[in-house]
Amino acid sequence: MGTWLATIRFPDGTERYAEYSTVVGSTYNPLYPEVCRVGETLPSGNECYRDEAVGEPLPYDRAAPLAPIGELVLVTVTLQPDDDVWHALYCPRSGALVGPLSGFYRYALQEEYDLVRDGDGIRHLCHWARPPAVCGAQPDGERSGLYFPSLGMYWSGDTDGAYLDSPPAPDLFAEWNAPDICHPCLLAWLRKPEPAPAAASEPAAPSTWWTRRKRFWQA
Repeated sequence: MGTWLATIRFPDGTERYAEYSTVVGSTYNPLYPEVCRVGETLPSGNECYRDEAVGEPLPYDRAAPLAPIGELVLVTVTLQPDDDVWHALYCPRSGALVGPLSGFYRYALQEEYDLVRDGDGIRHLCHWARPPAVCGAQPDGERSGLYFPSLGMYWSGDTDGAYLDSPPAPDLFAEWNAPDICHPCLLAWLRKPEPAPAAASEPAAPSTWWTRRKRFWQA
C-alpha cells in the first residue's frame, strides 16, 4: 500500500509525472514537471527513498469542458515499480489525464466487452460482445475475440470448473490512432464506464475483482 510514480510521455518526447495510489489503483491529477530520483534530496530536505513527482503542480481545470476528440493527445503511462505501461488520453483544455488512469482497465474491458465491426469496417466496443455499441451504433460484423468473461482472476467460468489463465488483455487505447477504431466508443466508455442494466433475458455479469477495481478508479 502506498504511492508510486507514474511517468506520462507525450508524442513530442515531453515527460510529466503523477502520483499513483495503490489503495484505489488510480493515477491522480494534477501532473508535475519534475521528478526526484532515489537518493536525491526532496524539497523538504529529506532524502528521496523512491522516485517521486515534485515541483509546482501544473495547472489543470477539473471543470473545463472536454476538448474535441481530434484535440485529445495520446500519451503513454509507465508505472513504477514494475514498469507497467498503458496508453491514455490527455486533454489540453483541462491540462489533465482523461484516462484510463490504471492499467487494470485492460482486464475490465476483456471481461465485459468485445470489438465488433460495422459495414464500413470500423470496430465498435460492444458490451457482452453484442450490439448496440457503446457509441450507439449497431455493428453486426466480425468480432475481434477480446471478450473473455471470468468469475475471478484465474477462473475461466467454464461449467467444468477448470482454472485457466485469461489470454493477454490488449491495450486498446494504444490503437487510438488506428483508422478503424471507433473513438466515440472508447471515449464514452471512459466517461460513462458502467453499462446499462441487463435485459431480463440477459444473465447479469458477475462482479469480478477486476470490475470492482475498475469502479474505484473510474468513479
